[in-house]
Amino acid sequence: SSRGSSVRLPRRCAEAPGGFSFFVFAAMPRMPIVGGNWKCNPASFKEATTLLTAWSKQSGSWDKEKVDVVICPPALWLTDLKDRIEGMGMGVSAQNCSKTGSGAFTGEWTAEALTDLGLKWTLVGHSERRSKYGETDADTAEKVAKCQEAGVGVILCIGELLEERESGKTDEVNKRQLAAVLPKIKDWSKIVIAYEPVWAIGTGKVATPEQAQDTQAAIRAYLKTAVSAKVAEEVRIQYGGSVSPDNCAELIAKPDIDGFLVGGASLKPTFMDIISAVGPSKMSLLWPKYQEKLEKEGCNETAIKAFKYNLGVLTSGADVMIPETKLDPVETLAEYEKIKVRTDPKLLKKTVILKLNGGLGTGMGLEKAKSLLKVTGDNTFLDLIAKQVESMKAEFKVNDLKFMLMNSFATSQDTLEALAKYTDLGTGDDLEFVQNKAPKVTESDLTPATWAKDSGHEWCPPGHGD
Repeated sequence: SSRGSSVRLPRRCAEAPGGFSFFVFAAMPRMPIVGGNWKCNPASFKEATTLLTAWSKQSGSWDKEKVDVVICPPALWLTDLKDRIEGMGMGVSAQNCSKTGSGAFTGEWTAEALTDLGLKWTLVGHSERRSKYGETDADTAEKVAKCQEAGVGVILCIGELLEERESGKTDEVNKRQLAAVLPKIKDWSKIVIAYEPVWAIGTGKVATPEQAQDTQAAIRAYLKTAVSAKVAEEVRIQYGGSVSPDNCAELIAKPDIDGFLVGGASLKPTFMDIISAVGPSKMSLLWPKYQEKLEKEGCNETAIKAFKYNLGVLTSGADVMIPETKLDPVETLAEYEKIKVRTDPKLLKKTVILKLNGGLGTGMGLEKAKSLLKVTGDNTFLDLIAKQVESMKAEFKVNDLKFMLMNSFATSQDTLEALAKYTDLGTGDDLEFVQNKAPKVTESDLTPATWAKDSGHEWCPPGHGD
């Protein structure tokens, strides 16, 4: 079994009689695949969109070139969630399909209908379909046949009951369930096998990594005999059954486990941790070094989170910067004076207000921070900010409204003293000073920049750290 480099490389070189050399090539690696089977969860569409929002904030934690991800929402939400899921680099799958074609089959949906909706995957043969709805091996085979005809990829679920494992029939059950569908499969590139021991699904029990590996190696050995060595080597076999962020790393390390079909854990934000364990992104590999550097420098938690977000965007390769040439001149903007604005205190509930202020002072040849220079009357720039924050707090009177004054002035003693006279600004949870300071990034490999002669050169100048 092989998983790793995407290049076919010689495994060894041998000397043949007569002095000729020949190479034995390793098989192409299998791309891991992680599936999230939501079953009939969550309870509402709103909860589903909330979950996807949480996922989107961590989408940079895994490498889309290293792992395929397929999500299986409830059927009624497939089309509504499809664009959002695919926008994160994931595929969308149905949880089931009919063994029939179009016709008088109330409550069914066909493989052709999935294709028509742009869906490329479906589950077939899940143990809950077998045990709760009476689907047989023959039913599963007919469904696989319909999917093959329509070009729909199948995640084929197999697995034994607890009594079958305890009586030593695990391999026998898996062979029986596979044997029923093998004659129907013409295109193995559209097949993924999900081994799910029924006794481990949703129970909190999990097969040990050794049990899972032994069973999945036996499945691969059976396919080698029943189909071909090529199919056995190339087909991806997932493990399913109480997979969690705590056990997934040890499981995926096994050579015959090519990913997971995840149930309950796929309904949590931490599902991203499972995907990341299978296909870690450059961001997840780099971040510990940056976190250590930021904490050592004394940057506070909010500043560290801000830098982590921006580093994630950078490592994702997303082109989100707006060139100045694309910004409209002020003269061409809408006449904002005519826009009617209605004050609504509810809009600021639990909202964080960022007041950004350029803090370059001595770096620009000035004797003090730019925020302390007078800009109108006796008011410095910092005075104007403080007065605006005071007036907003007085106007909206929301207890959990939080303000953040963010930039290099935040750690300057003279600017902190200048703010002391504004007693209504507040202290503690409702007002936070954040230093806008960030490590420099090495352009070639995105690692933290190092400057042995002067470590100060490893940091962006104040005001340019965001």
